Amino acid sequence: MKNRSRSYYRHQRNRAIKHKLGILMNVWSWDLEEDGDHSWIANPGKLSKAKLNCSCDLCKYEKNYKIKKPHIKAKLKQMKKEISDFLSE
Repeated sequence: MKNRSRSYYRHQRNRAIKHKLGILMNVWSWDLEEDGDHSWIANPGKLSKAKLNCSCDLCKYEKNYKIKKPHIKAKLKQMKKEISDFLSE
């Protein structure tokens, strides 16, 4: 394990909070004035461990359009190559 300082972990936590606040404001269209009483906006530190699951087409592009991930494409290509090599012998 790397020796990392408190400032590193603080930076990473703040970065995650900022990212998730951006999702809440821009994707979920939350407004500070309207939703100011929500616990995530009142206490943004809770966002550091929150799971913001989004199933929109931007976040789940491959899943919604049934596109295989690159590592699965590579495995399928390797399997097809092995089958063709086996049959050509």
